[in-house]
Amino acid sequence: MSKLRNTFAALAMSTAAVALTAGGTNAAASTETGSTIQASCNISGVFCGTADSGGGTMTLRCGEAKSMPWSGGGYWSNKLPNNGVVRMFDADGLRIYTTPPNYGPVRGNWTPVYSLRADC
Repeated sequence: MSKLRNTFAALAMSTAAVALTAGGTNAAASTETGSTIQASCNISGVFCGTADSGGGTMTLRCGEAKSMPWSGGGYWSNKLPNNGVVRMFDADGLRIYTTPPNYGPVRGNWTPVYSLRADC
């Protein structure tokens, strides 16, 4: 059951990212425009994320791990060196998503993500 739930969460997160990137109609209300949020999350050499609710930008460098401070919608962009990826984990510590290298910005849902780790 846990594997099924995790698979569903990862699929839902990926589907939401694609749907929201394409249409943008389900974006949560924000005081910033989508392009402003997106632009602030396009930093060379790091993974970065932003939330629709504000709270600044979270960055990860190779080898770093952090707890997820947000829930709801937002953007992420993976510009880590050496084809680095970021693994996203749920509340049980199970991996629910791995970013492609050198990819983004992408719209997604932070709610199922409890922690992240940058591997380069």
